[in-house]
Amino acid sequence: MKGLQFFGRWVIAALFIIGLGFSTISPARADVPLPSFTRADDLLLQTPAEAEFLGLDPGLAAQAGYRQVVIRLSAAPAGLASDPASQRRQAAAVDAQQNEVIDLVKAIDPGATVLGRTRMVLNAVMMEVDATKLAEIVRDARVIAINPVGLYEVDLSETVPYIGATTPVQAAGYGGRDVRVAVLDSGIDYTHEAFGGPGTLQAYLDAYGISTNDPKNTTRDGLFPTARVVDGYDFVGEVWPNGPLAPDEDPIDCGPAAIGGLCAGGHGTHVADIIGGKKGVAPEVSLYAVKVCSAVSSSCSGVAILQGIDWSVDPDQNGDTTDHVDIINMSLGALYGQNYDNATAIAVDNATAIGVLTVSSAGNSADKPYIVGTPSGARTALSVAQTEVPSAALQGLEVLTPPAIAGTYGAVFQPWSAPLTAVIEAPVQYGDGAGGNLLGCSAFAPGSLAGKIVLVDRGACGFSVKISNIAAGGGLAGIIGLV
Repeated sequence: MKGLQFFGRWVIAALFIIGLGFSTISPARADVPLPSFTRADDLLLQTPAEAEFLGLDPGLAAQAGYRQVVIRLSAAPAGLASDPASQRRQAAAVDAQQNEVIDLVKAIDPGATVLGRTRMVLNAVMMEVDATKLAEIVRDARVIAINPVGLYEVDLSETVPYIGATTPVQAAGYGGRDVRVAVLDSGIDYTHEAFGGPGTLQAYLDAYGISTNDPKNTTRDGLFPTARVVDGYDFVGEVWPNGPLAPDEDPIDCGPAAIGGLCAGGHGTHVADIIGGKKGVAPEVSLYAVKVCSAVSSSCSGVAILQGIDWSVDPDQNGDTTDHVDIINMSLGALYGQNYDNATAIAVDNATAIGVLTVSSAGNSADKPYIVGTPSGARTALSVAQTEVPSAALQGLEVLTPPAIAGTYGAVFQPWSAPLTAVIEAPVQYGDGAGGNLLGCSAFAPGSLAGKIVLVDRGACGFSVKISNIAAGGGLAGIIGLV
């Protein structure tokens, strides 16, 4: 390639790109033919891929220091028993086994702490443990797997104003009456007029208080539940991730407009409004506010998510699932590149077996290959992706010469890619231009890449290392080949 330019406009995403000083992109190689599919069925896996890994997760094997982990145990989750009485007996058995294993872990590592427990959809204890002790813990016959706690994020975007009342659906009488929906998110402002509340600042302050450390937001104060937001629980508190998880009984959302400061909530209230507010898709559903995401950041706790799923199949916590919700909604996703979260996927699939449908966003990281992760990657989850919003323009690249491969190609930016504010046009150089450093894992001579776009192969080192080396060599942009 002798000439290439990057630009911003609507294109089909076909490539993988990484960012550097100005931007980043990666074209597909011209000598590799694209697959041809005549039917959608051609894309379907004939046999479900098994991602579950038993034993100690390989990613934890070489770790040191304290790590948050999910320790899955051998007794069957209580929610999978055949009838309410059997479920309650199994819940007691699960509790007993968990107590035994917690004692075992603390005997092996006295500094270990319990973060949370689940018993209905997953027999697991979430703990913070010295990673060097995990190999000894997993050898116990009661321990079937140890996985890291997953990390998740919400993504409040301009999709919210795109969705309002579906008048034809509502006119046909489908308002969601008698349907119970648990919204696992940042909580719900149950004082909001969208849910039949007063909708005043004073009503909100009466329920939440004046700051994130106000005790009002940890108790129900006779203001919750309401006719529309009928139950819920807060599994994170108002401090995490800047402090420990601090569960309480009040799942009210932290409203930035009212509280200010560190408050970063609002996502859960928006999601609940879309689902079941006065102008929502199903304004007659019963909403359950299950707070699993931070009040002070966009992060969602993997521990709290597992507890939230478990709670949703047994809201009264009596050990049987007769009061389970009908639908769990999780408008959140794993960070791009995070390993598949076995524990959360298993919890989702077991909730399905109990009769609870999980609806989850397909991912928050936009135009990346293999973007769908947990929880929507679970086998039985209903995974939902958006199609178009005003800002959803994709960057692209155009090969100018040689004519054989000239044309427009799609490109994909990482979240850390520098914004593309103007067209970048420059010659392309493969590696160091002399057949060396084709992977980009070694430093380039200072200034040797000035005025050039540099193509390197993937593999051997991280993408960020490759791009850092290109930037240090003076390159304008870096392309990492996908194939």
